[in-house]
Order: sequence, then C-alpha cells, then structure tokens
Amino acid sequence: MQYLFVASGGLTLFIIALILGKKNKNLSDRILLVWLFIFAANLISLFVLYRATEPFNSWEQLILEFSEVSIFAHGPILWVYTLSLTIENFRLQEKHVYHLIPFCLGYLFFLTHILSYSEVDSLARNTITILKMGSLLVYLILVIVRLNRHGKHVEHIFSNVEEKHLSWLTFLSWSILVIWAIAGSSLLIDRLTVIVIPQYGGIIAHVAICIFIFLMGYFGLNQPSIFVGQQSHAAIGVLDDKEELKRVTEEYLKYGKSGLDTKQSRQIQSDLSKLMKTDKPYLEKELTLYNLARMLGVQPNHLSQVINSMEGQNFFDYINMHRVEAAKDKILSLEFQNLTLLGIAFECGFNSKASFNRAFKKFTGQTPTEFKKN
Repeated sequence: MQYLFVASGGLTLFIIALILGKKNKNLSDRILLVWLFIFAANLISLFVLYRATEPFNSWEQLILEFSEVSIFAHGPILWVYTLSLTIENFRLQEKHVYHLIPFCLGYLFFLTHILSYSEVDSLARNTITILKMGSLLVYLILVIVRLNRHGKHVEHIFSNVEEKHLSWLTFLSWSILVIWAIAGSSLLIDRLTVIVIPQYGGIIAHVAICIFIFLMGYFGLNQPSIFVGQQSHAAIGVLDDKEELKRVTEEYLKYGKSGLDTKQSRQIQSDLSKLMKTDKPYLEKELTLYNLARMLGVQPNHLSQVINSMEGQNFFDYINMHRVEAAKDKILSLEFQNLTLLGIAFECGFNSKASFNRAFKKFTGQTPTEFKKN
C-alpha cells in the first residue's frame, strides 16, 4: 500500500511540474494546480496513516487533520474549475472564495485542538464527517448539472465540439460519486458503528483515488481553453456593453425576446443559404456561430434562432450536415480519389476521424467506408 501512495504522490508532483512548466497557463490551469497540491497533501496523509502509529506527533496531526477537512475544499475547487472551463471570460471573484469558509473553519477547529493538546470528541468529529460528505455531494450534483447544460450549449456555438464537451470531466465527476459512495459509506460505518473498516475503505478506495488523480491531471493538462479567441464583441458588432453581450450569449435561445420577425428570419435564412453555397464557410474547422454571424452581418442570437426554428437543427448539426454533403461529393468525385477518407474529412472541415464517422452515420445512415463501397 505504501508503494501505491509513494508512486501516486510522485506522479502528482510530476503533473504539477508539467503544468508549472506549461507556457501561457490560463486560469483553469492555476485552479488545477491548487487542486493537485491538495491531493498531494491527501496522499501524504494516507502514507502517514499507513506508516505512523498513535499517538501522532504534531506535524502528523497537522497533515492528517488537513486531509480530514480537505473534502470541504475539493467540492468548491471542482465547481470553480468547471466554471473556469464553461464560462467565457471567467474571472475569480470574492463570492468564489466564500465557498472555502467551511474548509477554513473546519481546519481552524482541528488546529485549536492540536495546539491545545486536547482530543476532538467523537460527536464533533462525526458531525464534521457528515457535513463534509454532504458538501461534496452537493457540489458534485452542481457540477454534473452544469456540465450537462454546457454540453447542450456548445452545440449552439461551435461546429467541432470534441474538446469542448468536457466529456472527460463529466466522467470524472461521476467517478468521484463512486469514490464518494465507497469512501463515504465505509467512513460512516467505521465512525458510527462497531464495524472497523481499515483506513476507511481500504485499498479499493485508495486505488480509485490514485487513478482519479492521474486521469484528472492528464486530461486537465491537455484541456485547451474553450472560449479563448472567440472575440464575441466583434462578432456581435453593435453590442459593446458587456452585460448586454452576456445577456445575448446566454439567452439567444429565448426567441420571444429577440425582436426578430418572420420577414427578417426568412431574409437571414436566404442569405445564410447563399453564403453556404458560395463561400462554403463550413470548410473552416473552427467555425463558430459568432464567426458565421459576423460574415452575415447579423446578431448571433438572431442567426441561432433562424437555424433552430427554420432549419430545425442546432448550429453544430447544421454545419456538420453541410460538411457531410461536401464529403459525399468528394468521395464520389474522381478528382479526390487519391485522398483517404480521413483526408477528405479534413478537407471538409472535420477535425478528427471519430467526429467525421459520427456525423456521416447520423446524416446518411452509413459509415463513410460503407458509403464509398456502395
């Protein structure tokens, strides 16, 4: 077990070093760094708990009690990290710091007992255990709901969403729920009953935590900024006020407030159809709703309304439908017979084989290979 903790701690420090050495670190990278440092402290506490014997000395108590209340920090940090990836131009504010108050109060409570050489009674410790497990559960639910909304939101803005869906973070959030169920239930059983569970979950919970740290560090290190470079103000054009921009971006699906009548909608639809045939903007891999709206000289919320209500699709499907049609033409054309299917996919605006296959299957009912054979 101790080798597992040492290996996981070394891996965590290695990932921290990689992030520290990363050029142009964004806010989400810095939040991830803080989170990894807390995990490193947790791993040290597990090692201490495994190797040391009671009574613990002062520094061992400090690290153990820090780990004891760190769950109060894990939830808020995961929440803020999720916000930093899913909100355009996200900035840390004073209200985000308030989420760490339970962690600070909890550690202060334990710290006073350590400095006064007094024991924490079982009732107080059990109360904190219940509170921290409940806190983590609440934040996990908030994060999963937020990521679900984000997944739907990005398909109305981006034409390629593979790195923007944050599927890895959704998976890890559900994984934390599993860890929470294992560690939380075993911890409560250990604390509130006569049943003794070694190290509150034993090797299963600890292995799960170590795997989680590795996956979080790996994907977090490789996660690019989602909204960077969108230049929303330029895309909106006539909207210079920051609050108005935020309102338009968040409420562009609320068509009743858009002020767009039927005649204007049909004109935008006609202009859009012509643009797609002549300029073929869908061939641009990083095409967004903002870019396309700027080309047409309309507001993004108006363009989104037209695509959703008059084309019956979201932006993502609308653009990829055109890409699939372009790919079909190229597959059947003698001019592109020297290109592989992946080469054709890239030519038509797709950024990966997987996204090409999914879109092609969705709009044709066949894979690209089947279509070519038939």
